[in-house]
Amino acid sequence: MALEQTSVQRFLQHRAQPLLIGAYSRAGFTWQIIGGSICLAIGFGLAIGGALSGLPGLWAGAIGPLVAGGINLGIGLRMRKKYSQNPTEARLTPEARSFLWTLMKQTNTNWNHSGLRVRVQAPVMQAPSPIQDGETFFHQLGKHWGILPKTPKDLLPRPIHDILETACFHYNRVFGILEAGRDDSTLTKVGQGAKTGADEAIFGILHHAATMHRFPETISASSRDCEEKIRALKELADGLERIQTRPAAISERLGYLSAMDAALEEVRLERLAREELQHESDTLRERL
Repeated sequence: MALEQTSVQRFLQHRAQPLLIGAYSRAGFTWQIIGGSICLAIGFGLAIGGALSGLPGLWAGAIGPLVAGGINLGIGLRMRKKYSQNPTEARLTPEARSFLWTLMKQTNTNWNHSGLRVRVQAPVMQAPSPIQDGETFFHQLGKHWGILPKTPKDLLPRPIHDILETACFHYNRVFGILEAGRDDSTLTKVGQGAKTGADEAIFGILHHAATMHRFPETISASSRDCEEKIRALKELADGLERIQTRPAAISERLGYLSAMDAALEEVRLERLAREELQHESDTLRERL
């Protein structure tokens, strides 16, 4: 029987890959700009050489580098501008990125899909792995021989795993509530700030986790900052949950109405109008 996924595993499966793709894309656009600039320099050098020497072959040879350089430089600058439009956007540190990448790869979590074929030098995560709750001896044997993928709990020391599990639990709550409340005008209004804040917190925790894994002596000091970030994530998730579960006022729902909402609002307004007219009619009749 398949074991239930932990919050860390759900984070790795549903959120880690887009975060890594975004981080590597930003680095890739920088290299694209550098490559485009080099091609342009080569093209201009060949063109100048052709003008000075009068050799038409150099002119013809300059066309390819100039075209390739212009295309790469233009795309790279445009995409870098797009990614730098939000200066407050949280960024993964190189240590956190390497730690996250290694954890995905060693747990076989989409690490070889969707363009994530890059080389990252990172220490191999190894930790003593006693039989976990709900696992049998055959589960452990399958993991040992590579038949079954290992879990983060198998790879990380317990203090680091417990911190990540709690942090990912509240992080997943934030994104789950925002995903479920796409049609809620209030959640939509605070959604971008909530995502940025949650990313910033989890990125800081991942950076501490990478440091604690490399230097276990820092667990006591780093865990205190992790606990502060976890408390902030919990408060954020609790606040979004309260917004999600409270009944929406009519004025808040006017920003977006489905066909059913529009019909119900029209019927309610018509009923209120009729009740008001009936009340005025009764009052006038009493006076007469």
